[in-house]
Amino acid sequence: MYWTNYHSHSTFCDGRSEMEEFVKLAICKGIISYGFSSHAPLPFSTKWAMKEEAFAAYLSEFERLKTVYGSEIELYFGLEVDFIPNCSDIDSKFFKDKSFDYLIGSIHYLDKIIDNQYFCIDGDFEEFDKGVKTVFDGDINAAINSFYDVSLLMIQKGGFDIVGHFDKIALNGIHYKEFDINALWYKQRVAEVFQLLKEKGLILEINTKSLFKKGFTYPHQEFYPLINELQIPIVVNSDCHYPMNVIDGYEPTFAALKKAGFRNMQRLVKGKWLEVAFDNNGLLY
Repeated sequence: MYWTNYHSHSTFCDGRSEMEEFVKLAICKGIISYGFSSHAPLPFSTKWAMKEEAFAAYLSEFERLKTVYGSEIELYFGLEVDFIPNCSDIDSKFFKDKSFDYLIGSIHYLDKIIDNQYFCIDGDFEEFDKGVKTVFDGDINAAINSFYDVSLLMIQKGGFDIVGHFDKIALNGIHYKEFDINALWYKQRVAEVFQLLKEKGLILEINTKSLFKKGFTYPHQEFYPLINELQIPIVVNSDCHYPMNVIDGYEPTFAALKKAGFRNMQRLVKGKWLEVAFDNNGLLY
């Protein structure tokens, strides 16, 4: 039995420890395949994205760690790429001369609020609410519809391997009485995006970052049966920012996935995505 994790952040972006500390904890926790996915640089200032000038050091440190720990753990090199219409995507100039083992496509921002400032759907609720009021006249359901419109655009565009924290807007959306994840219109939007994701052959991340604190994963456990029914390939990631969280939420999530009917998930093996069986205690050889 073993674990994998392909969504992690270090001090090269908003992570709280050096890359090597994550590798050491990953080995201790039984992870045999681990990927680094710092937030890719953006064309505006943020508190979490990597600076473009830091990329060379990021790559150099990865190569050093692969040399030092390569006999104990498979290490992979990636980035989490923000999709922002008419602002940032995989076709941005930054990516033109670079190669990666994999990329995660995620959405953290929606429409522009003012020049060079975008509505952030992640993190602090006060800022989120300000964005809903500024961009969507306080209509949370309009904001959520926009999020899934952008998700469709991102998936249609492609260029990455994994769809990251699929329904992250629900993190703050659930605080509005007007929003209900069980509403028919919401389930239809989610199903619409899942269908396109399946058609494009992308991997869906089951992100465990908020499980212990909030009680749910991204996508929400409510949607596991539908994901399984559509036979969308999945991977479980912890989206860790601290080394101690490299497998946070894994055991209950693996158990919930098994209960929903899943039998396999994706794993990078010698640089290629392969389907591997799992049970409640991890992946199986």
